[in-house]
Amino acid sequence: MKKINMANVEKKNFVQKSRHVRWNWEKSPKSFEGNEFIRYHFVIQDDKYRKGKMERILENINEKSIINYSFEEKNRLEGKAVGTDYRYLFVSYDTKAPFNYVTFEGVSKNVKRDINLVERIKKGCSIKNYVIDLYEKK
Repeated sequence: MKKINMANVEKKNFVQKSRHVRWNWEKSPKSFEGNEFIRYHFVIQDDKYRKGKMERILENINEKSIINYSFEEKNRLEGKAVGTDYRYLFVSYDTKAPFNYVTFEGVSKNVKRDINLVERIKKGCSIKNYVIDLYEKK
């Protein structure tokens, strides 16, 4: 049985009850020698405009560079955050845009990088399951 750190649970529930953005990045499995891709994961919790805010994040990345990066969507999940009036949108993208180009200007001031928001290697444990556990289970 998995041990739960209660300090992390309290912090998670505090962030979960407000509008926020949770994000992370990792090397994409799509990468191969000489052709590096990054996989970005974003979760936006809000009462409205989640898709527009996601588009704004991608626009912010492209505004940082003279290169217009393309984003290949890999995952998408939407749902209701339990115990709140908010809904969430989870999206993953593969791109060549560097992680230091990510900015949340015009999106949210409540932003948290979640190092656990990564693709799972173990069978039966996916990133979508992680997001569902965060937002839909009490």
